[in-house]
Amino acid sequence: MNLNYTFKITIFFLISILLNCQNSPLSNIHDSETAKVSLALVTQLGPNSATVSWECSSSQPGSIVYGTGGIGSASMSLENSKIHSMTLQNLESNTDYSALVFCSSDIDNLEGVPIAFKTWVSDFPNRTRGLWVVGGIGADANPVAQIDFYDPVTSTWFPAATSVPTPRTFANVVSHKEKIYVIGGLEKQAGVYVASRKTEVYDPYLDQWETLADMPTANQGGIIASVGEEIFIIAGTTTTDMTTGTVLNTVSRFFPGIGLTGIWQSYTSLTAIFARIDMAGCGFNGSILYTGGRFNQDGSSQSTSDAFIPSVNSTSSAGEPAINLARHGSGSACVKPLNSDPFPADPEWFAVLGGSTGTSTLQPVGSITPSNRTDFFQIGSGAFTIGPILPASLYFPGTQASYETRKLFVFGGASALNIPTDTVYAIGLQNPIASAWTTETQKMPRARYAHKVILIDR
Repeated sequence: MNLNYTFKITIFFLISILLNCQNSPLSNIHDSETAKVSLALVTQLGPNSATVSWECSSSQPGSIVYGTGGIGSASMSLENSKIHSMTLQNLESNTDYSALVFCSSDIDNLEGVPIAFKTWVSDFPNRTRGLWVVGGIGADANPVAQIDFYDPVTSTWFPAATSVPTPRTFANVVSHKEKIYVIGGLEKQAGVYVASRKTEVYDPYLDQWETLADMPTANQGGIIASVGEEIFIIAGTTTTDMTTGTVLNTVSRFFPGIGLTGIWQSYTSLTAIFARIDMAGCGFNGSILYTGGRFNQDGSSQSTSDAFIPSVNSTSSAGEPAINLARHGSGSACVKPLNSDPFPADPEWFAVLGGSTGTSTLQPVGSITPSNRTDFFQIGSGAFTIGPILPASLYFPGTQASYETRKLFVFGGASALNIPTDTVYAIGLQNPIASAWTTETQKMPRARYAHKVILIDR
């Protein structure tokens, strides 16, 4: 007997019992408007629980049946609602589960939407060595709420470790004091992207989100860095049209530790900052490195680089080297080994990977020309060096280093306009110029692009 048939027979049996109950809230289910499941996803996972959420096309009760290799349990909400969310408890750890979710009028036709998930191995792996995949746009062309966690040491994914309260893409995402800050970006309101001022922070140790003070002005596509006790954001744009909203020489500084919700301050840099969005960049030893991006006047791809130094409120006086191919939406990472790392003597790198060589003034862009080019700048050298080409051309992949495995990872990205991927590539950290890219066997839990990948300890 196949699994789908078993689901249908069991749910039919359960509903038949309910329909025969006197004064059952479902007694008029056959007269209700037929509702369909329009969206279903797992929003939270653990070793012994899973939260499943789904949306109905009209306000109806909701039901879910689930099990391992066959029907095991069922749960039902008798309240009419378009949005349903149920937490399944007492699950077995490290186990594959199958489920079907229904809107009640679907059950009459025995039609449900299937969902598959695997519970975690344990409560949580080492939080500091793991890579947190945050934000971006998914296969449904909407901002991704779920944060997926990857333990590179065991090659284990922990899908939907948590979810951003306000899903956003092109957001300014940074680790600060071992917390994850998601600031600005674009959020969807009534199906339309709008620039966001929101500041939301996640504490991985308490598994808690907190909403902090809004930015004075919206910012998406900027460069963010944690420097000392503060968070800085430069460049980017305040709208979805960079010709009207690109930030010109204004620095946004956030003090998370002041007051209950932190304090934002905006001021003008003493020297000019590139008028661009979607640059590659990161914080490094008190400076903010950035390169490439799109020029605000015409959206054309750029190649020049610079650095902003918050302590002197100025850009670098030295001529920073340019990347070898102008592009925007590249994945980027500053590779910064610590004395406590397994290989503390490895070199420091600024990596710029993939991106688009196309031209556009809108966000999201109307067209892309993905690139497989990579550039590596060894700190202290005088130029970017062309690295091994990526196995695929990717726009806006996520990038981060794993110091325990001595690898630099590239997660997802778009292979064509609005077509995100779920493939993971890796290259050696010790000398990426002389290394070769490999394809990891474990794919991402969900495809996405325009996301960020965070290590919380740097």
